[in-house]
Amino acid sequence: MLRLEQCHLPEPSAQNGSLRLTIFNAGNTAVPVEKLFFTSLMRPIKDAIVTGGTFVRRFANHVEIHAEAGFEIAPGASWDITVAGLNLTPKNRTFGALSAWIEHEGTVTECLVAGLDRPDDMPRAPVKDWPEPKIEVPVALIPWPAEFAVLGMGPAVMLRPADQTQAAAFVELGALHKRLFPTAPDIVTLGDHPDAVAVRCVEGVCPTEGYRIEFADGITLTYSDLNGQRHGLIALAQMAHAALSDPRFRFPKSGYIADAPRHEWRGMHLDVSRNFINADGVTRLLDILAWHRMNRLHWHLTDDEAWRLEIEGLPELTAIGSKRAHNTVLPPQFAEGPSGQSGYYTADEIREIVAHGQALGVEVMPEIDLPGHCTALLAALPHLVDPEETEESYHSVQGYPNNAINPGIPETWPALEKIFAAVADLFPYSYLHLGGDEVDADSWSTSPKARAWAAEKHVQAGAATIQSAFMRDCQQMLSKHNRKLGGWDECADGGGVDTSALLFAWRSREKIAALMEDGYHVVATPGQHYYLDMAQGDGWDNPGLTWAGISPLQEAYEYEADVGLPENKGKLVGLQACMWSELIDGTPRFNYMAFPRLSAVAEAAWTPSEEKDWPRFAALSRLMPQL
Repeated sequence: MLRLEQCHLPEPSAQNGSLRLTIFNAGNTAVPVEKLFFTSLMRPIKDAIVTGGTFVRRFANHVEIHAEAGFEIAPGASWDITVAGLNLTPKNRTFGALSAWIEHEGTVTECLVAGLDRPDDMPRAPVKDWPEPKIEVPVALIPWPAEFAVLGMGPAVMLRPADQTQAAAFVELGALHKRLFPTAPDIVTLGDHPDAVAVRCVEGVCPTEGYRIEFADGITLTYSDLNGQRHGLIALAQMAHAALSDPRFRFPKSGYIADAPRHEWRGMHLDVSRNFINADGVTRLLDILAWHRMNRLHWHLTDDEAWRLEIEGLPELTAIGSKRAHNTVLPPQFAEGPSGQSGYYTADEIREIVAHGQALGVEVMPEIDLPGHCTALLAALPHLVDPEETEESYHSVQGYPNNAINPGIPETWPALEKIFAAVADLFPYSYLHLGGDEVDADSWSTSPKARAWAAEKHVQAGAATIQSAFMRDCQQMLSKHNRKLGGWDECADGGGVDTSALLFAWRSREKIAALMEDGYHVVATPGQHYYLDMAQGDGWDNPGLTWAGISPLQEAYEYEADVGLPENKGKLVGLQACMWSELIDGTPRFNYMAFPRLSAVAEAAWTPSEEKDWPRFAALSRLMPQL
């Protein structure tokens, strides 16, 4: 039985200090060791000095260290390894080693990994800041509506259609509620139940996706499009659910609600490359988005870590690119042991997920991350690598070597055409997101073929300019499939892309205005406020990444993305929360990091700023469903 304990040493002589690992043998027999493997966001730099072993390899977050010949850990003894020279300084306990195992003569033994020890000068701090609820109006609605003029409250009710020709919409509403809250009382009935109130649904004049609910003798729901009808029914369902499930809440008896979304794009980004979520999990997330009246899922399906969708004619992409494991092309990462993980979505699963979203008014936009973040793609299709490019001539910020697909390889373009055609066939949404983020400044710098391609395009042989030319060519390819380009804000660098592209501003708040100045339509998704993988507070026990700083719940809720934007230039299309999944190694961690911050972004995207109320949100957000 092996246990790894660890601490960070802030040694001035080593860049970002040192990581000390101690592996204890709690068993009754000696454990022979040839190799140690561990995964850590805090990893050794190129010139790191390792004592207690020999530093052999670092592949992103995967580290390999060899022991001296004949080394073993005696019963009750330990093995100490110190790595001096790290890529970063830890901000919380999730920065240290997350998994570890040893190998001897091909036999692998996993270690139980303890969290990184807290430094003496680092406070623990509250684990999660979810304030005490404050309910002044006993009605549960998230997002809060644009106009709320309810005059009287009554007891809990069930909802039934006044016209049985509209029963299908109520059956669908009841099914959504039952999927989200399987143990809650039913909120829908089609019969003459004594607790039921009749809902009359009528088409009328309302803003796009808007609705009006009047409470009197029964309920009248007015809408001008199907999305407006759905949003109105979900608003009624939220109020009925709370009143039936929680004695603090009541159901409106008189008055009205007039509502419409503040922003057109109300989205969530989901990264399934770093940590896979199966089809059932994605389907449930679509239900959760619909309950929040959000209408876009930005599905990040490929990255360095894995390729997650089936592409007809390129089976290698999933056969090789969807798997990480010890002694395979792609080693384990993050909190994975030697068995790693695998998983991808079949074409049939994707079609079912997309159709499920459409039935809920949630469009699914896929992302195929190019030209960087292509380690899994290149591992599966190695003929797309320039054999003359110097190995490890650059590394991405995540530590992946030579991870950019090469536009100078002739075979690159037929492969991309197959991918684009297959993705366009699976996803009917008008935008296909192609990434365009975090391409290292030295990408393609030692590739003769990439430099020759740049010369043919009459662009300078720099990473930003090559990417820009590459993305413009991809835009033309997408147009053949009647698709438009979506991309991260770097797509505007190096000459940019055509302004028909939809760009996602993530690097800073200022990027939103800068992209609009250049004439782009923009979705605001600044890491400082809307990245759900960021730590929610200071302190050693607050898990999450911190490169964008700390993202407390209240700041995420109160941030106003549309302040200080240029007039008559570009357009702010909407807001989006992003869940990157380096540390999201299961449903409990997902829920801990996502909620209630996802609900905060949902309300920011829907509710007028003057109607937002932090104490009310703090109370109502506790009622929202989780994954």
